Amino acid sequence: MVEKNALNTEKINIPARIPVFPLPNIILFPHVELPLYIFEPRYRKMLADCRAGHKFMAISLLKEGWEKEQEPIPSYDVIGVGYLRAVFENPDGTSYILLRGVARAQIIRYVQWRPYRIAQIKRLPDRVENPEELAALSRRLKRLFIQRLRWMSEDPSPALQIPQKMAHPITLSHMASFIAHISPYRKQGLLETTNSNSRLKDLIHILEDEITPPGTQN
Repeated sequence: MVEKNALNTEKINIPARIPVFPLPNIILFPHVELPLYIFEPRYRKMLADCRAGHKFMAISLLKEGWEKEQEPIPSYDVIGVGYLRAVFENPDGTSYILLRGVARAQIIRYVQWRPYRIAQIKRLPDRVENPEELAALSRRLKRLFIQRLRWMSEDPSPALQIPQKMAHPITLSHMASFIAHISPYRKQGLLETTNSNSRLKDLIHILEDEITPPGTQN
């Protein structure tokens, strides 16, 4: 079965309590669509409950060294909140799902641990420090983002353009954070950065280093 819904992430309200899916190496950023495979019984139940309810779930990055920890494995408290866009059920009870990132949030406390985590959360909005500087940083990041996309493309020759709905500085920064070739823990740092100006500055340095690594020439 497939469930699809159009979203305007700027206007959508997220619930105060939400199931949390802790995962290694995965960050869910706002405006990003994330495919996942659901196979463990507890998370199959989480998915069933989510589909029957508000259709929101959050992704929380497991903390470094999680392999050595006992349950409940610690994960970060700043999370990406997603809306369940699509579900593809398999005959064996597993599912492929598509989450659309709609917000970043802070876990206040967990209200349930078993069979899966449910947390009380609060939304973490972006803070613009300097609008004029942000606009200039956005233009610079856009150029680097397009160049990075061309590197990722099988056919980099055609001119690439960013859709207008993705060109907003904050939206662009989340998309750039998602494609950046850095560790998940550094991406977590970008997710936790609520100062938009600071996040764009960090991303510009990251993409510049990817395109022209230190010690090389243009």
